[in-house]
Amino acid sequence: MHQEYWILEVKVTPKSKQNTIVGFEGEVLKIRVTEVPEKGKANEAVIALLAKALSLPKRDITLIPGDTSRKKRILLPKSTESIVSHWREKGFYAGL
Repeated sequence: MHQEYWILEVKVTPKSKQNTIVGFEGEVLKIRVTEVPEKGKANEAVIALLAKALSLPKRDITLIPGDTSRKKRILLPKSTESIVSHWREKGFYAGL
């Protein structure tokens, strides 16, 4: 069976006090992670945080290559789109 995907735009703030999903700024999900932006550490922290929040294995979340800035594009299974839409509609994320 073929899995369908969608792209989530995120803005990452590395070197934060805690790993947290802040909420949406327009169509972009703001995420804070404690890791530094070196050798992919912050990217891995973003993937781990999203995996936990969406109850997915990390292998199901893909950072689209080429994004070295704080703005990232994440490839997620289509089944998660309604969850993230709910976060957007509520104006916050209170799960973590």
